Amino acid sequence: MKPILIFKYFLFALLGILAVCFGSLHSFGQDRGEENPLPSFPKDYILEIWDNSNGLPQNAVYALEKDNHGYLWIATEEGLVRLDGTIPKVFDKESNPLMLEQTYYTFFKSPAGIWASADRSIVLLEKNIQLVIDCHEIADKTWIRAITENQQGELLIGTQAGKIHTWKEGKFSLLDFWKPDWTLEIFSFFKVSPSLLLVGTTHGLYEVDLKNEKTRLITSESFIAQKIFGTPEFLLVSNPNEGIYRLNNEGKMELIASYAEYKDINPSSLIVDNANRIWAGSLEKGLLVIENGSLTRYDYPELKNFTIRKIIKEDDMLYLGTLGKGLAVVKTAKVRQLKFDVLREKNIKAIYQDQDSSVWIGTRADGVHRVKGETIRTWTTKEGLIQNGVTTIGEYRGEIYVGSSTGISVIDQKSGKIIRTITAKDGLKSEQVQGVYSDSKGWLWILTRYGGIHYYDSSGVFHTVSLPEKNERTSFISILELRNKQIVIGSITGGIFKIQDGKLIENQILPLTPGEDVVYDIHEDQSGDLWFATHGGVLLYSGGEFRFLKKANGLKSQSVYSITEDPVNGIWVSSNFGVQYFSDEELAYLKESPNEKFFLASTLYNQRMGMPNSETNGLIFPSAILDYSGKIWIPTVEGVGIIDPFSLSGIAKKPTNFIWDELIIGDQYSPIENEVRIPKGVRMFQISFSLVDFDNPSQYTLFYRVDKKAGPWLPIKDQRQLNFNGLKPGKYTLEVIVLRFGQIESTKTLQIVVLASFFETPLFWIIIVFLSILLVYFVFQFYFSRRMKTELEAKVNQRTQELSHTNEKLKEAVKEIEDQNSLLKEITWNQSHLVRAPLTKAMGINQLLIKYPNYSKVGKSKEQLEKELLETLKQLDQIVKETHSISENLKKDE
Repeated sequence: MKPILIFKYFLFALLGILAVCFGSLHSFGQDRGEENPLPSFPKDYILEIWDNSNGLPQNAVYALEKDNHGYLWIATEEGLVRLDGTIPKVFDKESNPLMLEQTYYTFFKSPAGIWASADRSIVLLEKNIQLVIDCHEIADKTWIRAITENQQGELLIGTQAGKIHTWKEGKFSLLDFWKPDWTLEIFSFFKVSPSLLLVGTTHGLYEVDLKNEKTRLITSESFIAQKIFGTPEFLLVSNPNEGIYRLNNEGKMELIASYAEYKDINPSSLIVDNANRIWAGSLEKGLLVIENGSLTRYDYPELKNFTIRKIIKEDDMLYLGTLGKGLAVVKTAKVRQLKFDVLREKNIKAIYQDQDSSVWIGTRADGVHRVKGETIRTWTTKEGLIQNGVTTIGEYRGEIYVGSSTGISVIDQKSGKIIRTITAKDGLKSEQVQGVYSDSKGWLWILTRYGGIHYYDSSGVFHTVSLPEKNERTSFISILELRNKQIVIGSITGGIFKIQDGKLIENQILPLTPGEDVVYDIHEDQSGDLWFATHGGVLLYSGGEFRFLKKANGLKSQSVYSITEDPVNGIWVSSNFGVQYFSDEELAYLKESPNEKFFLASTLYNQRMGMPNSETNGLIFPSAILDYSGKIWIPTVEGVGIIDPFSLSGIAKKPTNFIWDELIIGDQYSPIENEVRIPKGVRMFQISFSLVDFDNPSQYTLFYRVDKKAGPWLPIKDQRQLNFNGLKPGKYTLEVIVLRFGQIESTKTLQIVVLASFFETPLFWIIIVFLSILLVYFVFQFYFSRRMKTELEAKVNQRTQELSHTNEKLKEAVKEIEDQNSLLKEITWNQSHLVRAPLTKAMGINQLLIKYPNYSKVGKSKEQLEKELLETLKQLDQIVKETHSISENLKKDE
């Protein structure tokens, strides 16, 4: 523990002891004489009503019991109700078709849970409805009166007809050794040990030995054992005609409470608490408690004349099942109220504690009151108060200054007399006085509307602080002296004003919108950082920067009226929804978190915790005080709430009762036992849980995440159901972290398995990839095949056309060739005749020339023959040329 905290604990404990010793306000009783009388009914408890206006289907409670998980079960005419302290859950035939009946009348607690009996059926209740048994075969013309379990976990069922039936493996049978000598009715069972059972009947109290299968009558057969209750060490039996007996260790009955003396006891409501006190509902009004033969009665005005039929007593809590008013939960108030009738349900304004430990309480229209020790004294206009409406209270030089909308009334502390008033005549800028404050130098500061910052110095001289012209009509409503002795004043729409030695040194505009720029309170923490309670939330000024704490960050209200640091480890802020506690750890997170979307854990104290009203008051000064004993006083519109941080902060002794409840898929509900398995193809589902706490459900703050890599913790606000959508197949870990009083207490985990359909499995995707590759391959193959085919066809067609054209040309050429051949044949034939004659002649002349000597009769000389040969050859050459010329002409004609 930090040394400064140890010192704070010691200091406040010492001051508390001194306050008690010197008659301070530790107890809120009162003195006689001139003071007002003591209140007749102290309100130190909270009574919560659960009826058909907030979750119960009907207001008549037949049975009441807690199961092994801690849930409270309520039997009503219109169904069963399960309550965790915050949210009722109704089980009826419409929402649970397995139920055979709507109305169950009696509960029997067992190791398996609660056995609830109706006219013709039994259900087992343990977190949910676990089992439904059809009992028509044993409940014909009778009804079930008692249920218990034997060592084997088999059911024993007693009926109004006097029979004991066993239920084993889905079948009923009679307990064969249960054979009383008289025709009787069974009223109740009580299990003394695993093998020993007491049976209360119309003809005596019986002991049934289940192990040895024996039955023994303990009392006379004329004794009516209507109800057996208590513990094995303190066994009690109610006889409706005589009273309550105790069965002692010798097996003898001892009358400890006579119904002749306690005539209005409702026997069906009888219980015994841990201190062996007998509790019962009165047939007329309220509760009765019998302890050592002494009777105490408790009457709760909230229940009026509603009969209490069922009772559960746990430590300092009571659960009362009523006829017509539903369930009433009675617990000790965590926020105390003053016990003075004069202040009951009054609209409380400024509160101040003076140096002698008296607490001065201003009201809206009922004057000012001083609580001193066990006394209270009142001042109104009858006693000289300038006005009954009080806006501020302060102290200066042994006098109390009470501010109002028409000036200040000054009360002498010693004499209690109003000695003077201070108004505009005395120098006030406005008679609407908003704040009175004493600083460490002995100066008294007075804040008013319309630019009024005034002070009385230590010599009693009145001064007015000079302000800029723009602030001449600014309203000032809060004030604080910092550790550096500067005075900081909060305003409406003008920001804050810093004053040193009576002079304005700085006017700082706050980052607030015009409608939010109202500074109700100012606080300086141990680090020297400034906190402002404003109409736009809490504003922190740290390290030269501003940070907001708003509703999105965990604040319950947009407007915050006061900020009070307790002597333990946190701050308390008041608002329209009560008082909210933030631990130092959470405030450090606010300062250090780089993310503006942070969410702070907190605890809310409202009417459910004992506040007179959840709406606290602002625009007053002081709007809350920390008294010398370490308690915080909060003004509300219906009285004063007093919080003791020493008893409320810190982790409670009982562990958190966090329960995973149901998996919800569509309209199908299934209980959560271990891991949650989400069926194939389902992507939207809900997981519900419970945080069972009837004492203080608002002390918890919850965050959740799915797997550590999924991101930051997300806040769970008022819901008790987490919604999921789109989780991919796989294994997940759902984590819920529970904070109590801003400190981490536990982390709850739940395994979630999202099953995959075939198309979501790796094999499916491997097949898809493989098929895709094949498809791409075949597409390319098809594409290229088609393309090649098309190109080939085009080429073939083109080539075919070319060949066809060429063929035509060939045909034409062939024809031309044929024509030319014919022509050439003709030419050749013609030319052959032309060539043959000169050629023959030339050949003949050539022969003559070769063999000239042999031919003497030629008639021509050799020279003549040579010339003639030459002429013949020339003719032949001319014929050849002419033939070539004809051939050339044929080509040109083509």
